[in-house]
Amino acid sequence: MAEGAFSVPASEEPQEPKSDGTAPDFPAPASVPPHRSGGLHIEQANVAAGHIAEFNLRQETRKRDVLEGVERDRREILEQPFVLSGRWKEAWDQVVHGETRLLRPRVLLVVAPRSFGSTTFALHLLARCIDADTTLVKLDADWNAPSRGRLPIDHRHAYQVDLKDTRTDRLSADFLDSLTRHAEALASARSFLVMTVAKELWPDHYLSVRSDVKVVHLDAPPEPELVIEKHLEYRGHPQLVSHVQSLDEAAVSLRGLNAVEAVRAAVTAMAVWEEYHSRQTELPPIGVRTATQERSPDFAGRLAAALSDWRQKLDVLFGETTATSDGPSASLTVEDRCLLLALAVCQSAPMTEVAAMAGSLRSLLTAPSRDRPAAEALVQSVFAGRGMRRRIQDVGARVDAHDAVVFDQRAYGRAVLAYVWDNYEVMRRPLLVWLTQPGDGSVSTRPMAEALAGLVLRHGTADHLDTLGGIACAKNPELLGAVLLRAVGDEHAGRAAWATLYRWAGQQEYTRTVVDTCRNVLLDESSGPSAAKMALVRLRRIAYKSNDPETRFHVFSVMKELVPRPSRTAMLVAEVTAWQAAKVSVRSGSLAFLALMGKEHTKVPWLISEEAADIDVDRALRDLLGDAATAQEVIPELTKWIGSYAADTVGYERLRDRLVHILRGNGLFQAYWAFMRALADAPLIVEGVDVAEDFHQHLVDPRLRSVFTLETGSA
Repeated sequence: MAEGAFSVPASEEPQEPKSDGTAPDFPAPASVPPHRSGGLHIEQANVAAGHIAEFNLRQETRKRDVLEGVERDRREILEQPFVLSGRWKEAWDQVVHGETRLLRPRVLLVVAPRSFGSTTFALHLLARCIDADTTLVKLDADWNAPSRGRLPIDHRHAYQVDLKDTRTDRLSADFLDSLTRHAEALASARSFLVMTVAKELWPDHYLSVRSDVKVVHLDAPPEPELVIEKHLEYRGHPQLVSHVQSLDEAAVSLRGLNAVEAVRAAVTAMAVWEEYHSRQTELPPIGVRTATQERSPDFAGRLAAALSDWRQKLDVLFGETTATSDGPSASLTVEDRCLLLALAVCQSAPMTEVAAMAGSLRSLLTAPSRDRPAAEALVQSVFAGRGMRRRIQDVGARVDAHDAVVFDQRAYGRAVLAYVWDNYEVMRRPLLVWLTQPGDGSVSTRPMAEALAGLVLRHGTADHLDTLGGIACAKNPELLGAVLLRAVGDEHAGRAAWATLYRWAGQQEYTRTVVDTCRNVLLDESSGPSAAKMALVRLRRIAYKSNDPETRFHVFSVMKELVPRPSRTAMLVAEVTAWQAAKVSVRSGSLAFLALMGKEHTKVPWLISEEAADIDVDRALRDLLGDAATAQEVIPELTKWIGSYAADTVGYERLRDRLVHILRGNGLFQAYWAFMRALADAPLIVEGVDVAEDFHQHLVDPRLRSVFTLETGSA
């Protein structure tokens, strides 16, 4: 790759329009009876005015720096588990027309505490209560503060956006006042906007009664029992519903859960079921579970333990360490607390590995001090205490005959980590530092990634992801990427994770992590279209924001990996056509175009085959070659493209004739000579004919070849 080939000067790049949908397509105003006035036909004037207004609105939508979003499949939303009862049903009925069952306000604000399921409420409301021909778009709130000017308005679109970041989503009185005008614009476009607002961002606000702007408060989550039942049935485990409901211990723990916690409880119950039955030596066929198996005491005990919150036991273990009047306290020493945390992460592992993790956490918590005892005294103090085997037993694990620790209490381990995270705020950063320390390769990163994801996503905000990113970005990027991959796939915190990745895409220190995470999502065939689109949008943002050639090359490499996959090829084609429709910048569209050069085809180069009919190849190459900044990107790839057909005479000739036609265009003189030098520096032969000379002969008039000679062998 030529030096600087993937560098585009920022000064030459126009501002990228961020509207993810099509431009508005407003109907022309109704015609009036034809009259004559001064020779002007009034009906024609009305139509002309309508088209001018439509054109202006299209141009404004493309030029405004509006929020970007991802189109959501309404059928996919409707298939997801959803509970509409209690306070949710009351709020639903407030905003839906009684007869048509369609959404009434053009702008709706749904205010609720975090983790109550407000986004699920909003998406299902739009999926069920708007016309079938309305496009549903989930927006990314990429702004420093809410602004009406950043909200897109396209014809027949329903937008949903979450306002939950305490740093960037605080509502101002001016913004709320502007929603009336925005509602009028939405009504003209036959569109809607639903914003979910975290309750702490709505402390003193109120809105007067307005016809097209409405606020509803979800002050209670859906019934947790119904949420758990819906999710167990949806995921193919209806046999667990009655079993969960019959456990008195579980019923106490499940009472009062919010929506996110209820879904996690359902997932936990399914995990316990699968783990328990995977250990049985004789199992009936899949889908045939007997009542005896379901209700065995061992399984019931495991399920009750998994669904318990363990807080009463942990209150004792993490109480005061001083002795009481009844004797020694049952609480753990600092060393044992570190050990319990290490067990919570490692679960069952060799004792040496558990001891090393506990020791590393203890070292982090013990800052160097002049008052620290001498090494001899420290050894004596430790040696006089309990040995590692006894300490491991005291915190609830056991050691087998081979010195392997067995801590078969995954739910308890998660509860320990969550307890420390929630109750010791001062421990949050040390925990993140401890869990992100690069290992020597002997310890699997999976337990650490699972523990980190559980902690940073626990409260449903992006704040802890930012803290983790600042700690792990430089010292352990692979682990950070593993955590982010889990984060974007999380049913509830995934939106916050995607929003964080979008913001990180504009910060150079995080670009490699964002690229790697998006690559993993795009290469995973199980990733849905929504996740794939969000990943590509973030790659697009990096391509647009970054001036670093290496970073742009990483984005280009990911796009090349997508080419052999049909579903991803369609996304790259859409990226190119969006560039040619001026909806995205040349920085991302050109990389997608270059990547598609490598797509194989049986007869002719794929880009000039009928399968790529949506792409204007001639225009793309003229635009790229005609600009000095992008020409240095396209020429090396163009040379490789030609080289890939050196053994295919028919394919080579088709490609050569197409390129010759393009290079004869106006303003491509410099690009032609740069291209010829690239061919000469990387000599290619087709059936004994030098490709550079062949192009030269086809491009330059025989009468001028003595003037414009081809210099070869410059390398």
